[in-house]
Amino acid sequence: MTTDCSGYGDDFADWRNGLFLRPDGDNADELVELIRRALDEALSHQGAGPVYPRWDQEDGRSPVGGGHLPEGPVASETVLSQLPRWLAGSVKVHHHMFAKNVVPPPSFVNLAALCAVSLFMPNGVTGEDAAETLTAELSCAQAMARLAGYDPDQAGGLFTFGGTATNLYAINVGISKAQPDHAERGIEPGMAVVGSWPAHYSQKSACAWLGIGSRNYISAASLPDQTTDLESMEAACRDVLARGHRLACIMGAGGTTSNMAVDDFGEIAAMRDRLAAEYGLDYTPHVHADTVIGWAYLCFIDYDLHRNPLGFSPPVVAKLSRLVERLRTVRHADSFGTDFHKTGFAPYTSSMIIMRDGRDFSRLRRDGGVMTPLFHDKDAYNPGTFTLETSRSAANMVATWVGLQALGKQGMRKLLGHALETAEALRRHVDAVAAGDVTAINKHSYGPDVFLRCYPPDDPAAFEEDFSDTNSVRRINQYTSDLFAWLSRQRVPEAEQIALSKTSAAFYTPAGEPVVALRVYSLNPYFSDSHARELVARLLKGKRQFDAIHPDTDVYEGAR
Repeated sequence: MTTDCSGYGDDFADWRNGLFLRPDGDNADELVELIRRALDEALSHQGAGPVYPRWDQEDGRSPVGGGHLPEGPVASETVLSQLPRWLAGSVKVHHHMFAKNVVPPPSFVNLAALCAVSLFMPNGVTGEDAAETLTAELSCAQAMARLAGYDPDQAGGLFTFGGTATNLYAINVGISKAQPDHAERGIEPGMAVVGSWPAHYSQKSACAWLGIGSRNYISAASLPDQTTDLESMEAACRDVLARGHRLACIMGAGGTTSNMAVDDFGEIAAMRDRLAAEYGLDYTPHVHADTVIGWAYLCFIDYDLHRNPLGFSPPVVAKLSRLVERLRTVRHADSFGTDFHKTGFAPYTSSMIIMRDGRDFSRLRRDGGVMTPLFHDKDAYNPGTFTLETSRSAANMVATWVGLQALGKQGMRKLLGHALETAEALRRHVDAVAAGDVTAINKHSYGPDVFLRCYPPDDPAAFEEDFSDTNSVRRINQYTSDLFAWLSRQRVPEAEQIALSKTSAAFYTPAGEPVVALRVYSLNPYFSDSHARELVARLLKGKRQFDAIHPDTDVYEGAR
């Protein structure tokens, strides 16, 4: 009997060869077969609807066990057979009736590269281990810098764990500018960040995590299209500086999760410079563009919208023209963020923070003396000396860069333009089929978001809602929320399901009241004009069932 150094003999060798790549890679077919088996298991049970079918369990227990680790190994085929139960109830982003949140189907080439490079486990914090895989990070950073109008030779970028992390990095660089010794001494009282009211909550969360405190995140007012009221932003900055506090970062909207609102960063940067001179600051507050969704539309900056070779409809060209006009100003921001897993058709998690001046990352550099166990090669590129993470997969760096190349700017334009076209189709079908029941209320959105406001039967607000009437707004808010909750609880045949979401603030009224709406957002290249019509028809059918049987309908009528 032959044995290896483990002493377990042929049984161990056979078991090992079915789980791990051999040094010469000649058992890769085992991996390919397991991937095929996993796909077969998942897809053969995925059902016909936009949500993976749930598994019923009579005793109420989890259908996949109670967390007891088995004594001995379980066959790969057996554990992979659990996949349909683990996926139960999760979304299916590739389904044409899935229109929730900002989640695209990931491209095959990205997934393939991610799997292949992951086999080698390159850790993207040290060049000694990750070596050339890190050039994919540098290539992505240069490409994003070029899209935004930065000098690619001066800019820098880092992959990180999500849009929240891009905000963490930007604010931390801002803190380092405002108080260079903060890492040793701690943050001085009064450090502040100014942002926008409809900004993603991760901006305020970043302030909490960094020790600034969420109360020191100052929200400027927003305009009806969800861009920032720059007069309010300047007033907020002045209030911070007038109190003798330090203004670490000014964060503008670079494509909000609702309406794709983009601020004018030229005006924000000019305001920042004016205030820095007026108050005699010994530092320059950092300006960050929160473009984790909007970054992808930078691909349209050099697209000829007048000649329009891809043949987009006039409404879509008009949206793109407004979007491009604002996105051109991102070059004035000191940094911007990208979520490739949002509008870049990449799998989770793939995000970057891009600095106009790559030297800003050196502000985050840690003491190398305490990091010697990680970094032996002083000549290698070691981003881990200034990253938050000490474990960063370089596989997603390579996969993202490969995926971006596979699409190219023209491919990105086609996919994003398709999303805008189907959003316009959805608006048309709402007007044609559901007038009096449902209205698309964000008619001037920059992006594919469609916010649907729903009304009780024969409600006069359905045709011209008065958003200055707070009582009326609250009444329709309640109705729309109740309808969404009811729709979410209904068990309908898979072939009749839709998957959409609700926003608690499509926008804010002049009185500051949030406007609730159903949210439809599709980045699916298989979502079409006919699917948009079918989605509206299914929503309307569900709404009328709700109106017919809901016991509280009279409450909405009595509140008029």
